[in-house]
Amino acid sequence: MTQMTAFIAYAILLTYLLTVKAELIVSPALKVLRGRNLLNVTPAQNTCKFNSTICSEPNSAGSKCCDEVCVDTSSDENNCGSCGRDCSFGKTCCDGDCVDLQKDEDNCGRCGLKCPKTISINNLNGKCENGLCDYN
Repeated sequence: MTQMTAFIAYAILLTYLLTVKAELIVSPALKVLRGRNLLNVTPAQNTCKFNSTICSEPNSAGSKCCDEVCVDTSSDENNCGSCGRDCSFGKTCCDGDCVDLQKDEDNCGRCGLKCPKTISINNLNGKCENGLCDYN
C-alpha cells in the first residue's frame, strides 16, 4: 500500500511540475512561451503586429510586417513593393515591382537578368521574348 501511495504522490508531483511550473523564456527581442502559459496568450500576440522586432530577427521571412506576417516586399507576390499589393496572373515580383518575366528586358526569364541593348554581332537588339534575350 505504501508503494502505491508513493507512486501516486510522485505522479501528482510530476504532473504539477510539468503543467503549473511552465517556463517563460525571454530573449532580448522575442518572448517565447512554453507549456501551460500558451493557453493564456492569444496566438496574435506572438505576431509582428504586437512585437515589431520579430521581423528583424535572424532567419525571419522578411523585414516588413504585412497582415501580422513578416514578408520580403521585394519578392513577395502578395505584397510586392508594399503590403497588400498583389501581382496579377503571369507577373512576378522583382525588386518590389510586378513584372512579366517573358517580356521584361530588365528581368528576362528571371529577376535581375537584363538583356544587352545592342550587340554588333548578329544585330541583336536587346528584346526579351518568351523569357529569353533576342529569342528568334
